[in-house]
Amino acid sequence: MILPAHEFEILTCDWNKYDDCIIATASVDKSIKVWDIRNYRVPIAVLNGHGYAVRKVRFSPHRASAMVSCSYDMTVCMWDYMVEDALIGRYDHHTEFAVGVDMSVLVEGLLASTGWDELVYVWQHGMDPRAP
Repeated sequence: MILPAHEFEILTCDWNKYDDCIIATASVDKSIKVWDIRNYRVPIAVLNGHGYAVRKVRFSPHRASAMVSCSYDMTVCMWDYMVEDALIGRYDHHTEFAVGVDMSVLVEGLLASTGWDELVYVWQHGMDPRAP
């Protein structure tokens, strides 16, 4: 199977932890697309909200429709691709490109991100990552 997912370079992809037919891709075109590989001609969701290339996307290990992304626009975003207003959180704590993000498998809503600013942030969704 070959999935023509984006018109520009794809920088990341991830499998949904709850549905083995759902994947997400993210690209230099600033978008995240969610695909059902059983019917891959049209994405089931297109998420726009980053200002530059999306470097990493990860599905939640706790909620089937939740995911997190980070971008060269220095932000980390939380998404729920099943709702109309999919962007449910934006964090702008990095001072350089955000290049890595993940969600804890043990604690729901616990996030970690890395960036070119040489920092690793660990925080709970809804809280300020810079808070002590």
